[in-house]
Amino acid sequence: MRVRMKHTLDFISLVAVYAPTEVSKTEGQEMFYVKLDSVLDQCPPRDTLIVLGDFNATTGTVGDGYELCVGPHGSGIRNTNSSLLLNFARSRRLRIAGSWYQRPELHHWTWYSNAGGVAKEIDHVLVSTHWRILQSCRVYRSAEFCGTDHRLVATLKIHVKSRKISRGNHTVFHLEKLKDLTCAHEYAVAISNRFDVLGAH
Repeated sequence: MRVRMKHTLDFISLVAVYAPTEVSKTEGQEMFYVKLDSVLDQCPPRDTLIVLGDFNATTGTVGDGYELCVGPHGSGIRNTNSSLLLNFARSRRLRIAGSWYQRPELHHWTWYSNAGGVAKEIDHVLVSTHWRILQSCRVYRSAEFCGTDHRLVATLKIHVKSRKISRGNHTVFHLEKLKDLTCAHEYAVAISNRFDVLGAH
């Protein structure tokens, strides 16, 4: 899903995603990013991009060539999905927002398996380098969403620019000039001439 909105400086394009799981076939995982690339290609190049959702991938804890997109606070052990995510983020010059904010461990993981007791950070917010609009990115433990095993990832603080209503050109009346008898007489003659023209039609 893609949404475009106006903020105080320019436009934001938000893209919501749901990536295949690690157990999916490699072809399906790769095709997901091919389709995602095609969606981003439709976004105007000057837009600030925010790509968010379930990527089913961890970022890892070290840069290893991905320093532009992964910050010092990544988490988890990388897998095939991780490589696809990081390569995509690097190619699009997107930063994985959660990896740039230091948080307690409980505020890292976004998915929890009740069956296996496994907790991971697999939901992410990716933001283009014009990312001052994002002021925080963390998990909120108290968030409940109808029994889902995922948790809220981020709060985005975006100043959306309202559309100005054009009121057209305003006619300015300098009423103080009517106190001058000469100006008042010239104005009266001009008005009279206009009515004469209208009467002629």
